[in-house]
Amino acid sequence: MATVMPWGETIVVLMELGFPVRPFTLNDSDLGVLDGDSYLDGSILGDDVASYCQNISISRGRTDPFATMPAGQATITLFDTDRRFDPTNEDSPYWDATLLRSGVQPRRKVTIKSGSTTLFVGRILDIDLSYQPGKTTDLSTTTISAIDDFSLLGQAITEADYTPSQELSSARLSYLLALPEVDWQGSTSIETGVTTLGNYQIDAGTNALDYASQIALAEQGFFFMDRAGVLTFTKKTTNVFPTGIAAEFSDNQGSDIKFSSLGITYGQENFYNKIITSREGGSPQVADDAGSQTEFGIKSLDLTDLLVESDAAALSIAEGIRDRYGEPTFRFDSLGVIVSANNAGVRQSLAELDLSDIIQIERNYQTGTPSQVVKYQRVERLNRVITPSDHRLELTLSDAALVFQFILNDPEFGVMDSTNALA
Repeated sequence: MATVMPWGETIVVLMELGFPVRPFTLNDSDLGVLDGDSYLDGSILGDDVASYCQNISISRGRTDPFATMPAGQATITLFDTDRRFDPTNEDSPYWDATLLRSGVQPRRKVTIKSGSTTLFVGRILDIDLSYQPGKTTDLSTTTISAIDDFSLLGQAITEADYTPSQELSSARLSYLLALPEVDWQGSTSIETGVTTLGNYQIDAGTNALDYASQIALAEQGFFFMDRAGVLTFTKKTTNVFPTGIAAEFSDNQGSDIKFSSLGITYGQENFYNKIITSREGGSPQVADDAGSQTEFGIKSLDLTDLLVESDAAALSIAEGIRDRYGEPTFRFDSLGVIVSANNAGVRQSLAELDLSDIIQIERNYQTGTPSQVVKYQRVERLNRVITPSDHRLELTLSDAALVFQFILNDPEFGVMDSTNALA
């Protein structure tokens, strides 16, 4: 059953641990009715095991904005003194006496929620048992490791050569997902891209996740599995024109969310002043920041075999990266917050945070000038840890190079400059 934590947050951990119920049964007056309450292969009912949870850890996203987005993972440690989650226990409520096997099995679905807001959706990958013998009872735990369905793309390999049409990045992604070797059946949210890809051959033996990541790189968008298990692709302009600020953080008391820790870097992390790009079959395109190279030396980034349809498009990517990463920058690269120390409204906002979201961070100083720094950052990674004593969230961040839409007569957004532009 759902568990209300000491700070008021309701945690739900649904696991498909049983066996199919209500399968469609021909000629049955109840289960044989089409469009009734039966299921063709039966339905596995999710069992809420939150009351057994000792620790919940969720990790989603990447630490480097140029890295391929990995599958999200969750680890759930369960008190198991009665061995109900032990796959070898024939007295477990999840043991099927007919099939002589446990319902605690890999590939079963796991959903973790804060109230009605989903934090993670995945499938059981590993089941690890730990026994600590005691005088009256064993102190046993079962640790469930789960991974989201991004991993399914990582397991899909093309079996033949395919030559798609010259098309937008979003159309190419849809083409990939529809290939018979991929046959993506999950939910998707695919924005219409703004970048045209060339009709380059997809070779047999190509990993679907790697190729999808190449599509996102060419678009300069985001590609990830969201917290609710929806395969998500964003176009380039979504990364530039913000549709809203997901959360505002500050170290001052007030309406903003108070952070518990803030990591700040000023150096050569994600700093590149010589960018070399090339499309498939194209010529190398170079974007240099001569001033930065003179002052800091040359640091290169090489992106080859881009899927864009022209050398000009490859050069545009190089120039965009140079303009954004050409000099060392002062940035907030990580932020921690104690979710459980906040009220219900703030906890809800933090539960809804997801990869690629834009947040605002305000840092105030008691000495020196300026006394306040406000920056916009993009969420690259979310790490959550929920225990009986607290709920903590750690964000890994990258710079959000935003351009705000021009608003006539607005004192801030009505000024035409480098951060305001016509949409």
